[in-house]
Amino acid sequence: MPDAVRPIGWGHAVLKVRDLERSERFYTEVIGFGVVGRRTGMCFLSLGRQHHDLALYEAGPRALMPGMGNLGVVHLAFAMESESALRTFYSLLKGKAQILGAVDHVVSRSFYIADPDGYILEFYADAPMEEWSDLINPFERDRPYHPGDPALEKEQLPEE
Repeated sequence: MPDAVRPIGWGHAVLKVRDLERSERFYTEVIGFGVVGRRTGMCFLSLGRQHHDLALYEAGPRALMPGMGNLGVVHLAFAMESESALRTFYSLLKGKAQILGAVDHVVSRSFYIADPDGYILEFYADAPMEEWSDLINPFERDRPYHPGDPALEKEQLPEE
């Protein structure tokens, strides 16, 4: 396919939620989205650089999440400006969101939380390219990551 005729990037996601008001509060008050529009049963949210990054669609209180082994989205990932911003955001979310874990993916550093409906959200900062560009497959393994305590970051990748 010619380069000129392909998508140029990711646009937005729409999540089905059980309680629109509860999810809107979480994404605005905890994560920092702004509400840019509404329609019956929906809320449109933006991080400020495009018309909307995320829309919430109320599916009702009895809606079920896909079970293990079913198709569905694994997680949504949100880029942070830097690792410093990632660590600061991690500190801000502690006690406000269910933090599921953190991982150094070699090409990026991340932590994961759950939203009120159980969707998994990843917040990540890209690692400097010089840290991984000479590796044959930097996606092959993960390393421990402790965004709340940089002193714990000791483990290095073995030489390839």
